[in-house]
Amino acid sequence: MNFKLLSASFGAILLSIHTSFGQVTENPKVEESSVPYVKIKKVELTDAHTVIYLQFVEPKAQQRPQFRSQPRMSPFPDSRVPQFPQQGASQSQIWLDPETRLYKPGEIDKKFKFIKAQNITTTTKTSVANGDTVNFVAYFERLTPGIEEFDFYEGRSSGGNQSWNFYGIHIRNPLKKDAAKSTKPVAKAAAPPVKNPAAKPAAKAPQTPAPAAKKEAEMAVLKGTIFNAKTKEPIAAQVSYIESGDTLQIRSSSGKYRVGVDPGEKYKFRVTARGYYGSSFSLAPGDSSDKSFDQDVYLTPLIVGETILLPNIYFETSKYTLLPESFEELNRLVDVMRDSPTVKIRVEGHTDNVGDFDKNLELSRQRAESVKNYLMEKGIESSRIEAKGYGGTRPITKGSEEERKKNRRVEFVITEM
Repeated sequence: MNFKLLSASFGAILLSIHTSFGQVTENPKVEESSVPYVKIKKVELTDAHTVIYLQFVEPKAQQRPQFRSQPRMSPFPDSRVPQFPQQGASQSQIWLDPETRLYKPGEIDKKFKFIKAQNITTTTKTSVANGDTVNFVAYFERLTPGIEEFDFYEGRSSGGNQSWNFYGIHIRNPLKKDAAKSTKPVAKAAAPPVKNPAAKPAAKAPQTPAPAAKKEAEMAVLKGTIFNAKTKEPIAAQVSYIESGDTLQIRSSSGKYRVGVDPGEKYKFRVTARGYYGSSFSLAPGDSSDKSFDQDVYLTPLIVGETILLPNIYFETSKYTLLPESFEELNRLVDVMRDSPTVKIRVEGHTDNVGDFDKNLELSRQRAESVKNYLMEKGIESSRIEAKGYGGTRPITKGSEEERKKNRRVEFVITEM
């Protein structure tokens, strides 16, 4: 055999091997993940399966997120792990939920079911020693050719446990070329045999109705990007929310986030980033027939001279007594000042221009003082907070009565960092 023929034969063998092993994407790009200690190392597409190679690295005690540890009541819990033991313990317990699905982003109905796993349990928990690494493999139904971005959704976290969810996994999975149409004539189906009219039909055995298929839990997706309100550039941030009594967190290094939500729940999302004033918004997926929701968030940077509106601050009518509905927003400001201990602010109170000028000026000052007092009660030093009232001298709108309500507000200004 000459060299060219040998090379051609060897190339054919390699091509055959590659085809049999399928399309492989090493270290695929993952836009967001719910935990930092589980990584997708490789995705392989065979004729029958989507094979995902993952790696779990047991976090050191000081690196573990502060989840509440609660005992599981069922071997098939609604959300998977790891569940970190009480402080002082040296291991985590992990497993993979057999209800895990792969989804095409934005098309929740396009799901690909879990088949099996290797080197990780799906019915019981496995202990992992402090600092150990576990490499495991998950097999799913084959992704449809042409789907080159998908989500790995294990479930919604609950009971103090953190599920492993990966959003925006990019792989190579091109569309297959249409197979050439066969030119062979199609054989006609044989004619059915003629029934003997005198023959008595055989009695049919009674059929037991097939059990109804178990309806899978519905899921919707909330996604968006977190931006710097000044530069309009994406920023790293954290999204927190409460579901079924559990406080859950998703960290985004790119600014993009994606969260699986239950249509039967109502959510309050809080978005925070170091060096920015946080924001919040609500979502009730069940109020809409949509299964995909988009919510971009713009956070104001904490820089000297920046004026930041404190939304959702409420007082008794014509008084300066804070209402309980204000506490959530004020606690956000408390957190900002705790996280940035050198920041100093000036709290500014404003009213509309209806009524007595001097009374409005005094009321706005008293309301600013109420906010300052609340911050001090939460442990923020008085020297870091100035309070000032401007009455109706700095309106932000002169429109209708409804518009003028916006003039009644509380803001704060960064005076020192």
